Amino acid sequence: MRGTQRILDVLDVLHRDRLPLRIHDGAFSAMDLTAHHPRTGELLSTVKFMVQTLAAAGKLQRDLQRELTYDGLRAAEAKGSKGGRRPTIPTGNTDAVRTAYLDGSVHRRPGPRTNR
Repeated sequence: MRGTQRILDVLDVLHRDRLPLRIHDGAFSAMDLTAHHPRTGELLSTVKFMVQTLAAAGKLQRDLQRELTYDGLRAAEAKGSKGGRRPTIPTGNTDAVRTAYLDGSVHRRPGPRTNR
């Protein structure tokens, strides 16, 4: 539901069903986002403009975040880091731990207790 037209469609449905949508806090407080022109019944141009602007700003933010994430992953990869969680068990010990687990001879290391 991130597309601007989809948001405008939702606002039309809210208007049709007579459900007001208002922002109560911030720069756009008390603005009725379902306001329609009294003669034509169309969504007010100012409302359309605000919704389109906010949707475009949201898309820009998501796109920038995605680009920065990929840039960071590529930079880490260039330094030799794979990303993701570090293994709890050193790579050379995984076969021994797996075998001990399957044999039932693994004992849990004492650690902090948590109530679940």
